[in-house]
Amino acid sequence: MSEEIKIALAGNPNAGKTTIFNALTGAKQKVGNYPGVTVERKEGFLRLNGYFIRVVDLPGTYSLTSYSPEEVVARRVIVEEKPAVVVNIIDASNLERNLYLTMQLFELGVPVVLVLNMIDDAEKKGLKINFKRLEKKIGVPVIPTIGHRGIGFDKLKKVLKDVIENPDTAKPKIFLSLPKPFQEEVERLTRFLSEKPELSDYPVFWLALKAIEGDEDIINFLVREKGLGKDFLALLDKARQKIRKDLGEEPEPLLAEYRYRTIQEILKDVVKYHPQKTLSDRIDAIVCHRIFGIPIFLGIMLLLFQAVFSWSAPFMDLINQFFSWLGEFIGSRMGDSFLKSLIVDGIIAGVGGVLVFLPQILILFFLISLLEDSGYMPRAAFVVDRLLKPFGLNGKSFVPLLSSFACNIPGIMATRTIENYQQRLLTILAAPFMSCSARLPIYTLLIAAFIPAKKVWIFNLQGLVLLAMYLTGLLVALITVVLARLLFFRGQPSPFLMELPPYRFPTLKNILLQMWNRSVLYVRKAGTVILGISIVMWILFTFPLNPELSKDYKALKANAPNKIILEQIKREEAAEKLSKSYAGHFGRLIEPILKPLGFDWRIGIALTSAFAAKEVLVATLSQIYALSDVEGNEVSLIEHIKKDPIFNTVTAIGLMLFSLLMVPCMATLPVIKMETGSWRWPTIIVAWTLSVAWLVTFIWVHFIGPSLVALLRI
Repeated sequence: MSEEIKIALAGNPNAGKTTIFNALTGAKQKVGNYPGVTVERKEGFLRLNGYFIRVVDLPGTYSLTSYSPEEVVARRVIVEEKPAVVVNIIDASNLERNLYLTMQLFELGVPVVLVLNMIDDAEKKGLKINFKRLEKKIGVPVIPTIGHRGIGFDKLKKVLKDVIENPDTAKPKIFLSLPKPFQEEVERLTRFLSEKPELSDYPVFWLALKAIEGDEDIINFLVREKGLGKDFLALLDKARQKIRKDLGEEPEPLLAEYRYRTIQEILKDVVKYHPQKTLSDRIDAIVCHRIFGIPIFLGIMLLLFQAVFSWSAPFMDLINQFFSWLGEFIGSRMGDSFLKSLIVDGIIAGVGGVLVFLPQILILFFLISLLEDSGYMPRAAFVVDRLLKPFGLNGKSFVPLLSSFACNIPGIMATRTIENYQQRLLTILAAPFMSCSARLPIYTLLIAAFIPAKKVWIFNLQGLVLLAMYLTGLLVALITVVLARLLFFRGQPSPFLMELPPYRFPTLKNILLQMWNRSVLYVRKAGTVILGISIVMWILFTFPLNPELSKDYKALKANAPNKIILEQIKREEAAEKLSKSYAGHFGRLIEPILKPLGFDWRIGIALTSAFAAKEVLVATLSQIYALSDVEGNEVSLIEHIKKDPIFNTVTAIGLMLFSLLMVPCMATLPVIKMETGSWRWPTIIVAWTLSVAWLVTFIWVHFIGPSLVALLRI
């Protein structure tokens, strides 16, 4: 059996770490969360000359301080899991800033392989890097790569094999140069910690340095977990006071200053700079323009939604035909029974009704990955910053809000990267109004049924309506933020600083991997959560049994004078059984609340089931119409709702609005509680979203909708 070795990939955001991770591991990856925090853990596997290598992709981070969960997680993996080597991927076009993390890895004393990625971008900026001289100065292997073109990966694999067999070849030979008073205090505290047997497995120099720096996470670790008491705290306090007295400044900014001084000394005769205006600079002059930037952003988003509709239609038809055939095939081979109803009307109708929208999910994430991989998304954050600032947010909220378009949960988790507590909480309040991918099946079902595929100027009306849903969610989110600032918060938003990476040609492999991971999650959800809910909903639609009702209808069917009357009796029987089921009783109970919105008890049941997961609304409607289809015709859900008198264009858009604005799915609420530390905010969000959903839908149905639909002739 081959030996398993663990290596870790570390680097700044936008340094190309994911590209190298994908290149090393291919599709052999698994994604989860680190225990106790909401930071994603990505692992992959690589076979290399008899070694089975587990590759841990650490969260992208600028340093190893404890300002964010990503930084804490990254250093804990290095310190506690002790990877054989840390592969530090840095952006060659921004060496000084990226080497700040490298210096902190050197302080840990771990074997490091330095990967200078995107050297083509560095050359375009006029940077000439002497890789051999850099390698000689720092004492660790330096590998130049161009990630998106696969250049340098073979050399990286060879170096990894050499370092695994001889770790000393990757031990740094350059150390942080500190002023004498600072160095003396670090050495004194290091000697104290090295005498503690409970710290024998830890890098005591690094622990001493971080404690003097004022790192609360490290100090708590030493005091609470390792039991160091008053002697340690007294020695630490004395060291910090001595540094303040002798050097006239706090240890933390001093340490940052001397790290950068060391970096500048390293780079002094390694890098030559001949500034040039790059293609990225010329493109940014247009896409980040104060006037043109916002229309360009909106145009790109509109084209994205147009493509989601146009490209997915034939594939959706194929999937729909497959599930129709499957239901008919299985149903024709089973006699009338509860098992047949469960399989055909419950499972196939429920799960199939959701999986039919898989092509749209695939296309949406393909295009979003394309924009991310090309480098446009940071520009979008820069452009959107001007839109968000008047509402009390800034561009840092853009990434969590954008993540919420995939799913509200990772979007809310992503707010951890926002240092300012007020803006973090405001972003959490806004996130549930972003149209997550689970809402997309609802929109596309109703748009396909009631919005004609006609042109408005050069744009497809269906794509415009879909874009309008996303923009409505954003508008309501911003109004929510304004109201929350007035009610709960005061103060100005913090300034927004963001690095803009150079534009790159997207790599098809990366895009397909991201699209694949998202689609697997969607299919897995259909096979677990939605399957389970579909079975539960079938039970609620089918029971309790009513023998007297069945007996009465049996007599009526026996005396039916012709086939037309017989089919009418069957429809009435199916409708009455549905109405008198457990689900029907609940639907009737909430119907008075929804009736002013143009909804009946069946839509009420579907909306209630959507609290578990938004796309379950489509599955529930599929089941309702499947159970009502007494003729056994495998008619698509779109055809069913088009024929239903309760639905019209105004009602359909009203249902989209309610689904957009209503309470987020149940899994989101514990995450909000975890991120805010209290059930107060989830409770406020539930009450607010339900109130807003009802009010906006009411205004649409009674005041705006009829006039606008008549004006557009839809």
